Amino acid sequence: MDGRLSAVIDFGGLGIGDPACDLTVAFTLMSAKSRAAFRATLGMDDSTWMRGRGWALATGLNAYTSYAAVNSRVAAQTTRQITEALLG
Repeated sequence: MDGRLSAVIDFGGLGIGDPACDLTVAFTLMSAKSRAAFRATLGMDDSTWMRGRGWALATGLNAYTSYAAVNSRVAAQTTRQITEALLG
């Protein structure tokens, strides 16, 4: 490719081994009502759900501290994600 970068593969979440990390979407994109329906449909136990909240909080805080100062959209989204994770 003539010495140019043509792709980036991010393996950051690969091999985590905790299915709760997949629950981050519930706190990133869902309202409290849709999140409750999502949880009920999955039949998620309390400890897995709590770890999912932890993953959402951790990724939200990481993104906020890394990008919020330079990107207002990231600041708004990660603030929402952090708030939703804390509220449960």
